Order: sequence, then structure tokens, then C-alpha cells
Amino acid sequence: MAPNGNGKPDKRVCTAYGSEVRRLREEAGFTQTALARRAKSSKTTISDVERGRVTPSPQLRAELDEVLGKGRLSHLWKELTVSDGEIWKYEIAEMIDSASAVYEYEVLVFPAYLQTEAYAQAIIRQGAPWLPSAEVTQLAQERWKRSQRLAEAEQPKLWVVLDGAVLARRYGGPTVIAEQLKHVLRLVDHDRVSLQLVPPEEPRHPGVSGAYKLITTEHAPDVLVAESIREGHVVTNALEVAHYRMQFAALQGVALGPAETLTRLREEIKGLES
Repeated sequence: MAPNGNGKPDKRVCTAYGSEVRRLREEAGFTQTALARRAKSSKTTISDVERGRVTPSPQLRAELDEVLGKGRLSHLWKELTVSDGEIWKYEIAEMIDSASAVYEYEVLVFPAYLQTEAYAQAIIRQGAPWLPSAEVTQLAQERWKRSQRLAEAEQPKLWVVLDGAVLARRYGGPTVIAEQLKHVLRLVDHDRVSLQLVPPEEPRHPGVSGAYKLITTEHAPDVLVAESIREGHVVTNALEVAHYRMQFAALQGVALGPAETLTRLREEIKGLES
């Protein structure tokens, strides 16, 4: 990307990189002080890196990758600084992590934060057949770990509406899909996730504009996020956000209720395992 006028990576790069450093540090169970000691740095520097306040030196990036990334942080830095690449994905992930509520409509797959590792691996493999198997596995593992962290957190509350086509797609085969559906049922049982399904036979389907999510935070305006394979479009215009809130309400209105949706999922599992 993304150097700025001084030839240095811009704020978005440093923020996305720092967010991933913090995530990997917490995943490894290190305090900032412990990481600083292992990376031959200081707690203040680690804190500044995680907050995106400074551009980490090549030496520090190498030390952090050795301690935390095992190649992941080096790959991320390259992705972030060569093009706009992955920045938007990390920015959206940060929005979700700090949100109080997320309202999401999906048309093809379960949202990433509801996916099992096997389901994620099947989707990534089919969607990016050029990736080597090792990278597919790594990406799926990272998605699964993030899914687990989000499931264990107290927020955000998740309201999800799925198009009926999601259940019709057998990514990874019957066993993978059955385990995916069981995983979703377990998450719904914990009252963090509300799930509704728009049945294929519903004639009044308002979700014709594609998948999107509405993200609500306590101290900032709501935002609308629409993602494509190459970019994420973030909308903060209050009127447009309000329009999609109306559409989400309309989707909930034509979808099966939460109890009926869970019944449909259990029926799908029974059919897959019979």
C-alpha cells in the first residue's frame, strides 16, 4: 500500500499490524512486559506498536515474528505494505471485537465467527484454489481461534439472518456440514447468538442487495459493512445505515422465527447423518 508521502507505512498499516500483534500476544498468554523481554524491546514500545502509534523497525518485526508469528507477522506486513491487501479485513475484525451488537445477513456461507475449522477450510479451499494447502490450513485455524475467542467473550450480541441457500450448500461434505450445524446450535444455546433462516420458498425476500452487517458500538455511530472478495465497504452515513436497518427488520419479518430455525437445523443434521 500504502506508504504515505514520507515513504513510511501509513496509520492504517500500523494499526492493523499492531492489532494482530496484540491478538497473537494474548493468544500466547504473554503480558506486554513478557513479550518485550523475549523480543528484546521495552513494554512501552510494545504498547505503542499494538496501538499503531509507531512503525516497528525491521529488527523488532523480525523479533516479534520469531516469538509470536512463526512467519505470520512477516507475511502480514508484506500484505499490508505492498497493497491495500488485508487492511480492511483487520479493521472490520476490530470493529466486531469492540462492538456491543452485530446484525448480519449472509447469503452463501455462515458468518466467519460461527464457522468450525473444517467448514472454514472447505470454504477457503474452494474460494481460493491457488493457495497452497499449508496456507489454507493456517487461515482456517486462525479463523477458528478467532471464532472461539468471540464465542467466549461477553459481547457483541449477534443477530444473524441466513438465506436458505446457506443450508443447501454442502461445503466439505455431509460430515463437515453436520458438525458446522451442531456448532451453531451450541452457540445459540448460550444466548449470545440469535439465528433466523429465510426459507427458499419465501416469495417476499427483501435481501436482494447481498450480504452485509450492521455494527453497533456504545460510543460511536453505527456502521454498515458490505464485503466483497477483494474489499470491504464501510458506510457511516446515518441515512444509509438506517435504510439497511429497515431492510434487516424486513428480513427478520419474513424469516423463520429462532425456534423454527433451530428445528430446521436439527432436521438438516438428521438428514445428513441418516
